[in-house]
Amino acid sequence: MSDHRKGQLLLLAAAALWSIGGALAKWIALPGPTMACYRALFAALALLPFLWLRGARPSFRPAMLAMACCFIAMNLTYVTAITKTTAANAIILQYTAPIWMFLGSVFWLGEPMERRSLVALALGMAGVVIILVGRDPADTLGIVLGLIAGFFYAGVVLFLRLLRDHDPFWLTFLNHAAAGLIGLALLWAVPSLGPVRVAGDDLFGLVLYGGVQMALPYVIFSMAMKRVTPQEAGILTLLEPVLNPIITFLTVGEVPAASTVVGGTVILGAVALRYVGGDGGDDDATDSESARPPAVPSPGDRNAARSV
Repeated sequence: MSDHRKGQLLLLAAAALWSIGGALAKWIALPGPTMACYRALFAALALLPFLWLRGARPSFRPAMLAMACCFIAMNLTYVTAITKTTAANAIILQYTAPIWMFLGSVFWLGEPMERRSLVALALGMAGVVIILVGRDPADTLGIVLGLIAGFFYAGVVLFLRLLRDHDPFWLTFLNHAAAGLIGLALLWAVPSLGPVRVAGDDLFGLVLYGGVQMALPYVIFSMAMKRVTPQEAGILTLLEPVLNPIITFLTVGEVPAASTVVGGTVILGAVALRYVGGDGGDDDATDSESARPPAVPSPGDRNAARSV
């Protein structure tokens, strides 16, 4: 088997593992803040051995504080969104991140505006409108939180671009450790957010959520990025938002609304447009790698940002 084919299979494996997040969240069924906290903590713990094996050196820049704040907000809003609406709505709306990344790169980083990105932006916004118009009123809070999660996801990726000279594994560990520890502090300070103590099946589910659904695919994704281009990674990892609602339906019977299917297809088409035909420049690399850990604008931004 060729090295390139191995990279493709590794990417598909990472996307498949990420896609079980919705089903795990529905199965655990704890309040969003509690799941977000322990998911991040167990992911950080699972990444520690790999951090040591890579010989990654801890580093610090003030921008890391802003990056961690964006990650904490993204993690909290995304996981809570799953508890307030369908898993399909939550994951698809988090995938609006490339829209915010494009706007941020143009108006904040001063990068040039190009036509393909403008078309993708228009398509993505159209998909969001379709989901909003066809929503069940009971899903409104979850949909809003999903959009907010996409916004902060983009913020993490943009800060990761500024920190591209730092080890992506270290940045990923830092994000998850900060989210877990700050989450614990919030749960202690505001008991109404959710329980601090969990046990039994819930604890086992959270270990899977953090270690298997978050940390392990980040490691697999990083291995794959040595063998494929960022554009190909961006396309193949779109398997995640496709599989996520399917696996959730098969495991807990949750059925996405028709407007979610239509609007989600438009949004994912817009995201695909940002990857297909890219010139391999930094902009494209940032989008594809800001994934889950997927990780990075080098192969690290999107991955280190990943919360899904």
